[in-house]
Amino acid sequence: MNRAWKLAAGISRRNFLALSAAFGAAGVIGCKNTDAAKLQTPRSQIGEDPADPESVATIGSKTTVGNTESLVVSGVGLVYNLPGTGSSATPGGWRTRLEGSLKKTKRDQSLNLKELLDAPSRTTSLVLVSALIPPGARKGELIDVQITLPEDSKTTSLQGGELFPAELITFDTTGNVSSQVHAGEAGGGGRILDGYPWAQAKGPLVAGNFVSGDGKDSKADTDADGRPLYRAGFVSGTGSGDAWQGGRVSMNRPYYLLLNANDQNPRIGAQIAERLNSTFHSTSDPNLKVGDAKNRELILVNVPIAYRHNHYRFLLVARQVPYNPVAANSAYRLKIEDELMDPSTTLAAAVKLEALGGESRRTLKIGLESASPWVRFASAEALAYLGQTDGAAELARLAEDHPALRAQCLKALASMDDAAGTDRLVELLAHSDPEVRQGAFIALRLADERHPALGGVLMNKSYYLHRIGGNGTSAVHLTVGGRSEVLVFGDNVKLRGPMAPVPVGNEFTVSVPADGIAKVTRVVRLRGGEPEVKELRCSAELGGVLAALANLGAGYSEAVELVRRAARAEVLTAPLVVDAIPREMSMQQLSGFSKIDSTLAKANVEVAKVGTVSPAIDANGFEVPTGQDPLIAPAGAVLPKQPLNRDPGRLFGSKRAADAPILDPNVVPAGGQ
Repeated sequence: MNRAWKLAAGISRRNFLALSAAFGAAGVIGCKNTDAAKLQTPRSQIGEDPADPESVATIGSKTTVGNTESLVVSGVGLVYNLPGTGSSATPGGWRTRLEGSLKKTKRDQSLNLKELLDAPSRTTSLVLVSALIPPGARKGELIDVQITLPEDSKTTSLQGGELFPAELITFDTTGNVSSQVHAGEAGGGGRILDGYPWAQAKGPLVAGNFVSGDGKDSKADTDADGRPLYRAGFVSGTGSGDAWQGGRVSMNRPYYLLLNANDQNPRIGAQIAERLNSTFHSTSDPNLKVGDAKNRELILVNVPIAYRHNHYRFLLVARQVPYNPVAANSAYRLKIEDELMDPSTTLAAAVKLEALGGESRRTLKIGLESASPWVRFASAEALAYLGQTDGAAELARLAEDHPALRAQCLKALASMDDAAGTDRLVELLAHSDPEVRQGAFIALRLADERHPALGGVLMNKSYYLHRIGGNGTSAVHLTVGGRSEVLVFGDNVKLRGPMAPVPVGNEFTVSVPADGIAKVTRVVRLRGGEPEVKELRCSAELGGVLAALANLGAGYSEAVELVRRAARAEVLTAPLVVDAIPREMSMQQLSGFSKIDSTLAKANVEVAKVGTVSPAIDANGFEVPTGQDPLIAPAGAVLPKQPLNRDPGRLFGSKRAADAPILDPNVVPAGGQ
């Protein structure tokens, strides 16, 4: 997951529109510049004795990591199939760009662009499309894309629409380029310059409400009749083959290893690339190497398939790979094998053993037998990334028993390319702890998005309904941000009757008469005529009621409002749980607790105090903890949150721009309580 179980909160819609109107900040593909004095480490001499455990040179001692920031890409697109809520594209810069884009992408050369953009049926709309290309992204990888309207758009709602294929590129302006050429000159303004085409986007929109920049609920826009308007949404990156939707990355975006000044030599770069390629399993592309030395300063690094959900773990381990091979009986190996069995040093030792490759598996399997949960965790996690399933059962037990280790354990289970991992995750879906259930659901979706246990169905092109059956605890889960979805755990979650008619939005009502058969009604107010009434009868089972609402045209907001109203009225036969996302402390924080908290009693309490902001992938650096490091997370400290990510490829980081709006199930649409 090196992407995050929950997407980072956006700022206000106004700010996002402003960003989109400028086509976003220019994408910076290059490396992060850091003070060279801070990054420089003493050069290790070639030919030094690797038997000395204190002097073994590692890849990390000769390099620093670069290209770790997300890249903003944008474009102008066309949404079609709108139910009369669209508008003609206003003449000007946006329309000119859209026409140029459509001419490049349209397959039907007889298509009349003017008729399409000015359809009197108001079934189309010009939109602004934005996305983030995460660091380490692969060609063909799917990402979410954000859709919004220009400020002057007359479109009233994007609900029900579908995005025509659009190209997403990086942008800059002549003013910014000029300011870079003339150091010290203020940039800004000037003609927009096209950059690289980084992604293609298409697919049905999921439209919904916003969360304001301060995290508080904001009311949905409404039309003259009080009906909610959906002026933004997103297309979730899902599918495979030609059936994909969302955004699809067009080219690889590797990480960089930058050689320190004293080590900038083609021979050293080639040696580092060779060590990476001999240590790690192959990438998902047989033609793509893990390490590729480009010149005397730069090695391109592609993430091995075993680390596809945890890029941070890979970069941490890669930097601990010895520059020269280490013998099986070397003092270095023996030293870290001893450190593995010590709870206070086990986390760092496991990373170093993982960096030595498959020969460490035997030692790590011995660690699974330790009486210390810290040692068992470190050993099981390292084994998972080395392609071994021996620790799967232990990872599942630790995820149940220790909240401080839960997120890492679930990620490791998701990384296993084996039923040993997915079977444990399916078992955890029935757990009584809401956080374990939700985390297992996200991890299982990462491991296999089509796993039958997920039970997901797209409802009215608006949200995903997941019916997760079994004999476990019944509950209904909602999340703040990320994919719009309702999770129904258990086989018998119902609306308890008799239930008086409950208004949902401005057009729907749901009731459960004494006969126990739910009635879902929609009243459409027609201008100049009698209201049109549509009605469906169905089982009072929550999934069936939500399906009936969707069949009558309801979207995500209405589904969330029904669930929340039913829970408040105590007619829902299962508890409602909101945002039960496993929280994660950094390796440095956990290492501090391992020195003073042998049973994890303190760490399990402190992890609940983790905050709400996801740090960047390199927020904690790429160094393993040492015995001299201070306790980073003392009792009572408020820790930065690293929420679990449903999306493949990133370590708990945002896939959407930081100022992009997100959909919020806690926002009650107009007419709600």
